[in-house]
Amino acid sequence: MRTPPRTLLAALAAATLALSACGGSEEPADGGATASDELRTVTVGVVPVVDVAALYVGEAQGFFADRGIELDIQFGTGGAALVPGLMNDSYDFVYANVVTLLQARDRGLPLVAVAEGGRSTGEQGADHGGVLVPEASDVQDAGDLAGRRVAVNALAGLHELTTRAAVEAAGGDPDAVSFVELPLPDMATAMAEGQVDAMATSEPFLGVAAAQGNRLVASQFVDTDPDFVTALYTTTEQKTQQDPELVEAFTAAVEESMDYAADHSDEVRAELPNFTQIDPAVIPTMVLTKFSSDLPRQPLERVAELAQKSGVLGDGAAAVDGLLSYREQS
Repeated sequence: MRTPPRTLLAALAAATLALSACGGSEEPADGGATASDELRTVTVGVVPVVDVAALYVGEAQGFFADRGIELDIQFGTGGAALVPGLMNDSYDFVYANVVTLLQARDRGLPLVAVAEGGRSTGEQGADHGGVLVPEASDVQDAGDLAGRRVAVNALAGLHELTTRAAVEAAGGDPDAVSFVELPLPDMATAMAEGQVDAMATSEPFLGVAAAQGNRLVASQFVDTDPDFVTALYTTTEQKTQQDPELVEAFTAAVEESMDYAADHSDEVRAELPNFTQIDPAVIPTMVLTKFSSDLPRQPLERVAELAQKSGVLGDGAAAVDGLLSYREQS
């Protein structure tokens, strides 16, 4: 089995220690949403990406306040950094990508999904994730990436696993692809300089790189599953048991926010300059996440299958079962 990145291992180890240390902590007696005018502050750990705009839109519409919740949205660098904070009660809920969450669950952390965080549009050539090559490249589809260097933001992460699926779907050998870890903002320059042959990326970097003359050869999320779920809002099993009213209220507010965001893309775009560093000039033409209150099992099973096949997940089926246990029993 391939060893997960050191940052994730360290984060999961810290989270395990935090869990054992805080197992006896008690939640406030008042539980979740109340009928009074006093709002309960709920801390949510997120990363500053497009998906999270749904929280801000929902907050502006009063969906959280209607359920007695005042959001305290705090930013982290990624899911691996946020999970330990969830385990030691620094956060009530966190938003993280599905690969990180499946790995955490696989390693024994009692994380459960409460709501979907975002998904693919399901449209080839019109998704918020894509694989690009220089215009002059002889790569015509994902199958041609075999033997090439492809930039991803994290080895064995979301973009690598889905690009592998795209390569295999196009008849290529994913094991023949050389994946190179690079920060998303640096990929287009590295590709222009010949350091890599292709880049697997997502908005807003996808649109910016395409506008520079690079060519789309695959929509890797769509190739993996048309309903591919990229991220989830999660909490702990302990939270669902000790504070079920809060979890139910937060879940309902997120679901209402996601459905509203799906029908009001203009409001989603208007929120982006307030919490991201996306160039305002790019926002009007970006392909947005598909917002949905549904949370299908199939896309998570597909990711778990790919992760297990790549050696970064032990028992994929058990990880999916555990992660979806709260949703499927609610």
